[in-house]
Amino acid sequence: MFMAKLIASTFIGSGNLWLYLDNNLIMQNSDSVTVELEKGIEYIVHWFAKCAPGSSYSITISSPREAEYQLTKTVVQFGKDQGAFRFKA
Repeated sequence: MFMAKLIASTFIGSGNLWLYLDNNLIMQNSDSVTVELEKGIEYIVHWFAKCAPGSSYSITISSPREAEYQLTKTVVQFGKDQGAFRFKA
């Protein structure tokens, strides 16, 4: 079985940020993580942010190449935000 590594980091100035891989919490708030992935499998990355309106958060996924992702977002209305994307390792 071939493996790949998901390398991710997050930042939130104030508030809470949860990052999930296939509905499993892999990171909270400002942190970094490396997770082993099985190659040839489809994965879903999703997140939820809760903070004061006007606060911002960022998510960076630098590996594997198929999952590279960079997001910096300011939360405006209601102080909540969420998002997701799919990739195949």
